[in-house]
Amino acid sequence: MKNRAILILVISIAVSIAGCSQRKETAMTEVHDDKASPQESRQEKQPMHEDHHHHHAFADPAELAKKWNDPQRDQWQHPEEIVAALALKPGATVADIGAGTGYMAAHLSNAVGKGGTVIAVDTEDAMLAYLSNRVEELRPATVIPQKASPNDPHLPNESADAILILDTWHHMGERLDYAKKIFLALKPHGRLVIVESVIDGEIGPPKEMRVPPEQVKQELEAAGFRAQVAPETMPRHYMVVADKD
Repeated sequence: MKNRAILILVISIAVSIAGCSQRKETAMTEVHDDKASPQESRQEKQPMHEDHHHHHAFADPAELAKKWNDPQRDQWQHPEEIVAALALKPGATVADIGAGTGYMAAHLSNAVGKGGTVIAVDTEDAMLAYLSNRVEELRPATVIPQKASPNDPHLPNESADAILILDTWHHMGERLDYAKKIFLALKPHGRLVIVESVIDGEIGPPKEMRVPPEQVKQELEAAGFRAQVAPETMPRHYMVVADKD
C-alpha cells in the first residue's frame, strides 16, 4: 500500500508539471501573438520612436534612418508645410529638438541656407554621433548636433529664431517647464512649431501617450506663448504654432 501511495504521488506530480509546462507554452505563444499584432506592425512601419519611454536605446541609427529618412515619408509628413509654418529666413538659426537621424534637419538646412544654422538636438549619443558624421551631407547650413537631457534642451537664452519639435512633445514629462525653457531659448518674436500624431490615427505612438492639440495649445499659452492649432493637410499629424511676442 505504501509503495502504491508513493507511485500515485509521483504520477500526480508529473501530471501537474506537464500541465504547468503546457500552460507556460500557451502563455508564451499568446505573448508572441500579441507582439505581432496588426496594430504594432503598422506602428513599426512609420519613422517614429518605437520605444515610447523617455529613455531610448537606439543602437543602430543607420538602420533606423532607412525608415526615418525614407523620401516616401514626404508624402504624408509634408515637410514643406512644417518649414513654411516656421517662417524661416535665410541666415536664421533653427533648433530641431528630437532630431533623430536628421530627416527634418535636411529640410531646415535648405530653408535657412548657407548662412544659417540648424541645431540638431537629441538626447541619444548614438543619434548625435550619426548626425555628426552627416554634417557635410546636410549642408548648405551649418548643422550643429547638440546633446540634451529629457527635461532640458540645453539651448542658451535667445539663441534660436525658430524651434521645431516633431513627434517628440508627447515624450516630455514636465511639458510646462519644458515649454518655459523653449520660450527663453527663442529670440524675441521667435516661433515654435510642434507636430504630433492625431489622437485617433491608426499609425503613431500608443494612443494613451498622445496629446490633444488643444492641450498642447494650453500648455504653450501657460508658458507665455501666443499659440494656435494651425491648418495643415498632413494625414497623420496636427500642428501647433506658437509665437513669442
